[in-house]
Amino acid sequence: MKTRFPLFARLLLWFFLNLLVLVAGLLLMVRVQFGSLNNWLLPQSSQDEIQAMTATLIADLAHSPRETWNDKLTEMSAAYKMEFALYDSRGNWMEGAQLQPPDDVHHAMILAQRPRGAAPPPADSPDFNPEPDRPPPPEGAEDRPPPPPQQRGPLPEFPKSVLHSGEAYWLLVRLPPEPLRMDGPLTLVGRTPKLGPSPLLFDPKPWVLVAVGIVVFSSLFWLPMARNLTRAITKMTRATESIAEGRFDVQLADNRGDELGRLGSAINRMAGRLKEFVTGQKRFLGDAAHELTSPLARMEIALGILEERGDEKARPYVRDVREEVTHMRKLANELLSFSKSALLENRIPLAPVNLAELVDAAIRQEKSGALTIDVQVPRELEAQGNFDLLQRALGNLLRNALRYGGDQGKVTVRGWSERGQVFLAVADEGPGLAPADLEKVFDPFYRVDPSRTAATGGVGLGLAIVKSCVEACGGVVSAGNRQPRGLEVQVRLKSA
Repeated sequence: MKTRFPLFARLLLWFFLNLLVLVAGLLLMVRVQFGSLNNWLLPQSSQDEIQAMTATLIADLAHSPRETWNDKLTEMSAAYKMEFALYDSRGNWMEGAQLQPPDDVHHAMILAQRPRGAAPPPADSPDFNPEPDRPPPPEGAEDRPPPPPQQRGPLPEFPKSVLHSGEAYWLLVRLPPEPLRMDGPLTLVGRTPKLGPSPLLFDPKPWVLVAVGIVVFSSLFWLPMARNLTRAITKMTRATESIAEGRFDVQLADNRGDELGRLGSAINRMAGRLKEFVTGQKRFLGDAAHELTSPLARMEIALGILEERGDEKARPYVRDVREEVTHMRKLANELLSFSKSALLENRIPLAPVNLAELVDAAIRQEKSGALTIDVQVPRELEAQGNFDLLQRALGNLLRNALRYGGDQGKVTVRGWSERGQVFLAVADEGPGLAPADLEKVFDPFYRVDPSRTAATGGVGLGLAIVKSCVEACGGVVSAGNRQPRGLEVQVRLKSA
């Protein structure tokens, strides 16, 4: 039976499912802790870099004329591989690249500049002022030269955030108005189409490599154990399948210290006990049949003499008894043949057997009258086996085919080789067998009703003898129905 979902695949699937659950739990914890997965895009290293970049930009802009700000932003865009622009407190563009931020980004710029706790007025309101208490700049302030640089303490922390909108990532940094002599805070806006090129945002490549490395390492860590388990289970499965087919010479390694080791040891003991039981049963059948053949033969001879010399009235009764004794003698002979062929398994020397000569010998022994047998066996085809056992098996197959299908068409014997194995098939054009009978037809004393009963001859040992003879030669026998009708018994042997 073919495995629909191997255990090895199940173990790997469970392993990757475990990893998936762990990653999902980690993402959930981060979302609960930080509120948004976008915070991942600003690790501490990126925040330090943005802080330093913003401080440098403010210092440059504070001591540079307004007409040079665009050049400063262009240089910074090239250095950090991100387009930058400045927006005022109302979200209007001032300097830098024409970014055209989406509505949600524009709204986030305005919200980031209003005082904490204040409700945001409409962005298109003429009275919009994120810091209404700030006095307007004096007249002509923009025309004054920049003040000389003064020693100041460290700049405050610049509020920053990252949004993913449309097909780009947006960096928003709030700039204080004092150093730049503005009437309100500014927003430094950066845009990049993807993560990775800019050092200011989270770079996923190292993390992807780390994740791949974790998966590869975990797989390599788990694979030996999974392979070890599945290999042991596969060997035990094959061993039990061999036992189910009647081959008890299996030996599993029982040097493991776990439950699989105990199971292998138990299978070995079971195979040994079953072999002793089956061998003893077959030996008993052979001994009993051998002991019965001689008395039955003497009884048959005595009944023949009694039939010739007895009274006319008693002869029909004596004839009936003689037929029953003859039937019992044939049964004993078949039992003897069955037990001998079964006990010879793995004990007889195998040699190359020419299958064409084997078929000719079996046909001469079994063919009768004008029944047709079509032989399609190459003259050079050879297999490993014992000539006498294979002739007995083929004879029984021909006898069955001629008895149950020969009168409804020809019997065909085919032979061919394939992938180092040799096949010999006997097919008839009879009624065939029910699917439930195909597996049982090789069991001893099994007879199919109603077409194959004792009334038509046989005691149910013919195909059992075939199986024993073929298995004694190291082969396998199977039966299958033909289309549209007929039965084919196929013997598979090792190539010579």
